Amino acid sequence: MPRLAPKRDLTVRQRSASWAGWAGVAVLMATLLYWLYLTGIEQNRNGIANTGLIAGTLLILYFLFGMGSVILANFRSPEGKRSIQSFVLIVAIIGIICVGNVLAYRRHYQWDLTGNRRLSLSPMTVRLLQHLDKKISVTAFYSSSAQRRFEQQEAQQVRDLLDQYADRSSNFTYQMVDYRRDLAKWQNMAMSIRLTSDPPVTVFTTPDGGKEEVKGTTEKDFTAALIKLTRKQKKHIYFTEGHGELDPTGMNRQNSATVVKQVLTDQQDEVATVNLSGKERKVPADCSVLVIAGPDVEFQPEEIKAVNDYLNNGGKALVLLRIAGPSLAGLLKEWGLKAGDNYIVQLVDFGGGLMGISRSVAISKFETHDVNRGLTRVVFPAARSIDSITPAPAGLTVTPILRSTADSVAKPLPRGSTRIDPTPKPTDPKGPFTLAAVAEKSGGKKPRLLVIGSSDFAMDLLADNPENSDRYLFTNAVNWLAEEDALVDIPPKDTPPDTVTLTPQQRLQTLFLNLLLMPTFCLFMAVFVWWKRR
Repeated sequence: MPRLAPKRDLTVRQRSASWAGWAGVAVLMATLLYWLYLTGIEQNRNGIANTGLIAGTLLILYFLFGMGSVILANFRSPEGKRSIQSFVLIVAIIGIICVGNVLAYRRHYQWDLTGNRRLSLSPMTVRLLQHLDKKISVTAFYSSSAQRRFEQQEAQQVRDLLDQYADRSSNFTYQMVDYRRDLAKWQNMAMSIRLTSDPPVTVFTTPDGGKEEVKGTTEKDFTAALIKLTRKQKKHIYFTEGHGELDPTGMNRQNSATVVKQVLTDQQDEVATVNLSGKERKVPADCSVLVIAGPDVEFQPEEIKAVNDYLNNGGKALVLLRIAGPSLAGLLKEWGLKAGDNYIVQLVDFGGGLMGISRSVAISKFETHDVNRGLTRVVFPAARSIDSITPAPAGLTVTPILRSTADSVAKPLPRGSTRIDPTPKPTDPKGPFTLAAVAEKSGGKKPRLLVIGSSDFAMDLLADNPENSDRYLFTNAVNWLAEEDALVDIPPKDTPPDTVTLTPQQRLQTLFLNLLLMPTFCLFMAVFVWWKRR
């Protein structure tokens, strides 16, 4: 039995139809390429594109009409039937791949193998989206024109980022609009909600009329807009001043707290200072969290009273204490806490039975508490213990949230002292020691006081270290005190630049590897293969 249908001479019409088929395919391909090129410039097809599509379609239809009998005869042959079976198999495989892609799209998972996990949403953004209880609609106005290549790249970056946001919440939707092709849509939105920014811009809107215009393209920019639209009111964070505390507006990196302030302002908090020794001697009424960040001088009784009055009225306060500095006993005693007159150090084994101490305390295992959410490693350059008073005052709950490791010891360090005995002794109290604790009073107003036996971790010189979570311990504590549960986590990080800096020696080695070693190796393998086959 022959494998193919019997060959027969083609009529003039069939030969012309065959050539028409090839010409139709060529015309359609050329037209589509022309049309795709124009999509970056114009919105609609022009006369050339329309004429090409119509001509290509007519040529293919003429091919099918003229060659129909030949095609059917080939399909009825044994070889034609096997070709049909192969075609069905290929279609089935493509269908399975398509179904798999649809399922993968609806059940989206990804693995981020980059350093610093910079292609994944931060834990804070994920929590915000999981707690999103209102509809957020996003319209990103970016041009896809090939003449605006940089903007085209930004558009892809925005699309990828918004895809991740939309995957995390059904209340978050977005659309990309080419403002040059769809100028009417841009003009209508700009007039209806009174946009003030020119494109490219990303616009966040809510059903109740809220809107945020974002010119940036990073997660930090988008999450800041999300916070603005979802928070009912801004939180006001006040730092006390006048006692040598860390200054949120200072320039001295050893006594300023601008790094943690920046994280708070990125979360749309208002940060200010307050002097409790002024005329009013009271905490401002709009204070959400009062921060006492490492005073060098004891608070006066009137100032202690002002803080206690604020707390007893349902206030929230964060207290950071320096080693050998004021213990604020008048404040802490009422809340069942006291600061130890000591210096917590960590034992270091140098080998050979020789032991020493490290003045900094590193914590990588954390108590189960919301303040510790997302923290990986916290380093206290200098720390003192925070102990609870027994029995605790009535109606008060004290909870330790940070402890040193078992290989820590406490060295005595009275007020005003600067030196400790660096030699480990058997009589030194052994750890673990409580380095941070929370005191909460039961009742309707639920005041909170969080005390940490260190302040240096929050200063700019150390809080800026990306390897530690020091700054996030501070901001987590503030957000927890302010009852902003969705913000108690690691916020979005700055995107590091994708650059590699090579030394002159590394550049020379790279040049040698790419231009000499690899080509020489390929030439050697080619000669070797030729020699074996000659």
